[in-house]
Amino acid sequence: MRRTVLAVLTCCLLAVTACSSGGSTSTSPTASEADVVAWMDKVCGAVDGTVKAMSDEPPIDMSDPAKLKTGLSDWLGTKVAAVDKSISDLKGLENGPHPKSKELATAAQDGMGQIRTLLADTRSKLDASTDATQAITAFTEMVARASELEKAGADVQKKFDETGLASAAQKAGNCKGLQTSPPAS
Repeated sequence: MRRTVLAVLTCCLLAVTACSSGGSTSTSPTASEADVVAWMDKVCGAVDGTVKAMSDEPPIDMSDPAKLKTGLSDWLGTKVAAVDKSISDLKGLENGPHPKSKELATAAQDGMGQIRTLLADTRSKLDASTDATQAITAFTEMVARASELEKAGADVQKKFDETGLASAAQKAGNCKGLQTSPPAS
């Protein structure tokens, strides 16, 4: 189950970045292509922090319910902190060189916000659980709700296509790294 959870969440994070899309190659005449690519590199870099944070496995010790609960809660806490940093970094990138920079940065923040909500809600349920069964149920519910993140990823994907930033994303190193990162298995 651990690897499945991570694979689902990592795939959702990769979908939210939408760095592998095709789409229009138009950019603002006032912004150089190099400036837009450099900005996209920063956008994907902001998301990459969360992707990397999600790459480890949660500690699951079924022999001790207290350790199970504490381990999963602490694990989720580090993930929420990583998402918070990504959101903060994306907010700082709203004034990019492309006319639709703010629109795209905001869409990415919204997608990351949905991931944060899912993780934080799960952590709250874990912290309120009174036994191992409730803790596992909270974690399982998170996996079941991960499909909700696919819509967020599709929305960001659409925004890349609409804004003409997909081509720049394909040239940005951090975006390429996200494209080639396989989900945890």
